[in-house]
Amino acid sequence: MKKRRGRRGFWWWSWLLIVLTIGGVVGGFFYGKKRWDEAPKEYVAYSTVSFYVRDVFSPAQDGIQVGSAEVLDANESEVLRNAKLEKSLNGIALNLDFANQWGVTQNEAVIKLRGGFDLDLDQTTDQLAVEARLNDSQNTADFANAVADEIPNLIKQLDEKNKEEALEQFSRDAQPFVDENITAKEKLKESLAAKGVKLEPGPGVDLGDYLYIPEILDAKLEWDSTSDALQAIYDSQSEYRNYWSKKVRPSFVIAKATAPPNFVGPNLQPFQARWSVYGMTLGLVVGSLLMLICWKLFP
Repeated sequence: MKKRRGRRGFWWWSWLLIVLTIGGVVGGFFYGKKRWDEAPKEYVAYSTVSFYVRDVFSPAQDGIQVGSAEVLDANESEVLRNAKLEKSLNGIALNLDFANQWGVTQNEAVIKLRGGFDLDLDQTTDQLAVEARLNDSQNTADFANAVADEIPNLIKQLDEKNKEEALEQFSRDAQPFVDENITAKEKLKESLAAKGVKLEPGPGVDLGDYLYIPEILDAKLEWDSTSDALQAIYDSQSEYRNYWSKKVRPSFVIAKATAPPNFVGPNLQPFQARWSVYGMTLGLVVGSLLMLICWKLFP
C-alpha cells in the first residue's frame, strides 16, 4: 500500500521556494549592478551662441513690422530646423570622425547625433543654448561646440538666401515696367530719327524744340508715362531694398562647452530593481518546480 503524501509533506519542502526566491532577488540585485556598470553612460555638455536672425518683414504704415518676441518667426525656426538636417550633421560627424570611433556607418552616426542634442532659444537675451548628450565626455563637448560653431554659418546662409530671393522678386516685379519703358524710349528714338533729329533721349536732354511735331509729342508722352510707372514701382520697393541693405548683428559663440566630469544617466536603481524582479520570478518558478519534485520523490 502506497504511503499517502499529505499536505504537511508538501509544505515541508517550501523552504526550497523561499531560499531560491530570496537568492533570486539578491542575485538579481547584484547582477543589475553589473549590467549598470557595463551600460553606456550619458554625458551632457552645453555651449551658448548669440542668436541674431533678421526678422521676417511685412508691409507696415510706419516701416518694417517686426514679429512677436515671444514666438519664433519663420527665419528663426528655419535656422533651428536646418541645424538638425542631415547636411549639417553629416559635416559634423565627418569632421569629428564619429563613425570610425563608434564603429558604425556614417548614416547611423548622423541618426545618433540628431537625437543627441537640443536647442533652446531665449528670445529675451537672444541667446541659444546647445545641449549635447552622448556616451563619451569629450565627444559630448566636441559635439556641442561643433553645433554651436555651425549656427552662425546657418544664420548667414539663410540670410543670404532670403536676400537673394527678395531682390530677385523685386526684379521680376519691376521687369514688365522696365520693358515698357525701354519700348517707349525706342519708339521716341524712332520718331526723332524719322524727322531727322539725332538725339538720344535721356535725363537732361531737352526735346522742347521738337514737341510741336505730333509723332514726337505722342512718343515723348508715352515714354514719360512709362518712366513714371517705373519710378513708382521702384519707390514702392525702396522700403524693402533699404531693409536688405542693412547689416544684421553678427552671431557668434559666447561660451564653449567643456568635457563634463560626471555622467547623468542611467541611474543604478532601475537596473537593480528590474533584475531583482527577474531574479525573484526565476526563483519562484524554479523553487516551485523543485518543491513539487522533491515532494513527489521524498514524501
